[in-house]
Amino acid sequence: MHPLRQFTVVFVLLFLVTAGVATAANGSVIEYSGDELVLDAATDQQIHGTTPFEEGTIVGVRVKSIGDTHPFLVSKAIRVGENGTFVVSFDLDELAPLRGGPVEVSIRHNESEIHSIEGVLVTNNMPDGSTLSPPTTSTERPTTEPTTEPTTETTTTTPPSSSGFEIPGFGVLAAAGSILALGVIIRVTRD
Repeated sequence: MHPLRQFTVVFVLLFLVTAGVATAANGSVIEYSGDELVLDAATDQQIHGTTPFEEGTIVGVRVKSIGDTHPFLVSKAIRVGENGTFVVSFDLDELAPLRGGPVEVSIRHNESEIHSIEGVLVTNNMPDGSTLSPPTTSTERPTTEPTTEPTTETTTTTPPSSSGFEIPGFGVLAAAGSILALGVIIRVTRD
């Protein structure tokens, strides 16, 4: 095989093996259900995620407004659990009367942002054209009287799917491919 062709083949293989590395290599994930991360202006809004850190490492999770959302910033420092996972809960009910819209949720470690995604804060004052409606609070109390009418309604629940944005790391396959490519390049240059 011609040396130039060998180099081209090695370059293409190296590119295919390491293409995901250019995005980011820390393996952090913020999980959410649906098409985008949606936070309600209500109590106990949980954010789940995974970091590359060991159990017990302290990270910060921050939610801040962006764009034309009413300015705010909330953050909490938490300890990472087993396998780098975390769950943090924010009480955002005080933001209900403010203008809702886009927000940025970020994971921070040692005062540096390691991962962030955009989401939406749903409030009572959403921008024009928004298809999201604010959280409702029911003031009705459940009745304790038994019903005598039989019901034919069936309820099925499906668990929410985790469709967070995962950032791949520099894996074993990419490392092996890089070493193989380096060996081929060295051999080609010696010939």
